[in-house]
Amino acid sequence: MNPLKTIETLVDDPAALLAAERPAGLGRTGLLGYAAGTLGFFLFLRFFSAVPPGAISFLVVLGFVLAFNLFFAGLIHLFLDLTGARGSSARLFLAFGCSDLLLALLVPLAFFAKLGYINGFLALCLCFLAVIYARVRLVRRLYSVSANKALLAVWLPYAGLSAVLFTAFAYSIAWLVWLVL
Repeated sequence: MNPLKTIETLVDDPAALLAAERPAGLGRTGLLGYAAGTLGFFLFLRFFSAVPPGAISFLVVLGFVLAFNLFFAGLIHLFLDLTGARGSSARLFLAFGCSDLLLALLVPLAFFAKLGYINGFLALCLCFLAVIYARVRLVRRLYSVSANKALLAVWLPYAGLSAVLFTAFAYSIAWLVWLVL
């Protein structure tokens, strides 16, 4: 099935995600979404020389994106399953790939950022907020939960990762001060 047809089905008929059988083409569309979104994110980072050039660098970024999204989909599914909502973590992972297609918008936004029309950080934040919004909508459709529970489920892994990174940063600063003194 055409990936655009699959996305059209997901947007027009949200009940297709809840069907007993997975929508046709969701696997290919989800993985294509991850690849296209990661390519957009990689090119955005390349515009600002934040990552080294080359196919290996892209594959490393793609591997990290797939790993984090698989982990986050598992955490979200676990949280929602513990609260009594039923759904499929595999469908959630593939649906997250469809939402990552929005990251392909980073390529034209990088052009505008390089020309000085928009701030690069603002463009990155807007795209990530659009992806988060799409993921909240997908969680609501897949698990039949309220908007608040879907928002909480999507934000919890990001909040946990932020807490771990903040703790590591604070510990490294304390260690650095201890080394200097």
